[in-house]
Amino acid sequence: MSTSRRGFLKGILGTGAAGAAATALPGCAPDIDPAPVTDVSASDVGVVDLLVSRYPDLEREGGAITVRVDGETTPLLVTHTGGSEYSVLSALCTHAACPLGFDGREVVCPCHLSKFNPVDGAVTQRPATVGLRKFTSRFNTGTQVLTIDLRAGEGGFPSAVDGEVRLPFAQFPKLKDNGSVVEGVPGGYGKRIFVFRLQDGSLSAVDSVCTHNFCEVSSRPEQLDLICYCHDSTFSAQGEVTARPATRPLKKFTVTETADAVVVSNVR
Repeated sequence: MSTSRRGFLKGILGTGAAGAAATALPGCAPDIDPAPVTDVSASDVGVVDLLVSRYPDLEREGGAITVRVDGETTPLLVTHTGGSEYSVLSALCTHAACPLGFDGREVVCPCHLSKFNPVDGAVTQRPATVGLRKFTSRFNTGTQVLTIDLRAGEGGFPSAVDGEVRLPFAQFPKLKDNGSVVEGVPGGYGKRIFVFRLQDGSLSAVDSVCTHNFCEVSSRPEQLDLICYCHDSTFSAQGEVTARPATRPLKKFTVTETADAVVVSNVR
């Protein structure tokens, strides 16, 4: 592996994890130029502003940078796909959490050759089977500033207001059924949450960030649990670890019920 790629892994993951990722690299892995790493801070409301002209590797079409945001667990891969079009995705592959590069056409994982669409994060080549998380962004052609909203929500899912997400039964009737799960990204929080109605009728709500290497976990409705496809950690509907390598539970939220809704609190 080239020195630049080793430095990229170390810069994103840290020395120990970089060694593990380097070991995972196959001999035939393409020598993808790593996107330079830059550290930034977000505003109090989770907004990052990048003046594109300050980053030559992003300013050119087909270029990219990796952005680490102070206080955030997920690094961002920011790509310049052409003209005034930019895209912001998670910088970690959903197969084994290796840091990603960009060849000007596709997002590429140098560890196992997974590829992703740079616009929407969809898988275009396996072994990865889960797409990359996409972040909301907009580019101002006048100021040349790319604004990234880390707290943006998912359309059709309620926002967090003062840390509270209200899920009306009229909108989410599944939450009346034992053995069900509802998921979505509340605005004001920006990360996926899962709300379970357990088989005994009780409720549980947990965060989506895996405690092993900060990948996003996925729900398995039939098993009524959660799995992280990066390294196959699994968690119960209450967020407890049921299979390693993760050793710590998922972040849990307070969840209550009214006559017409499920209310998830402390979503901050």
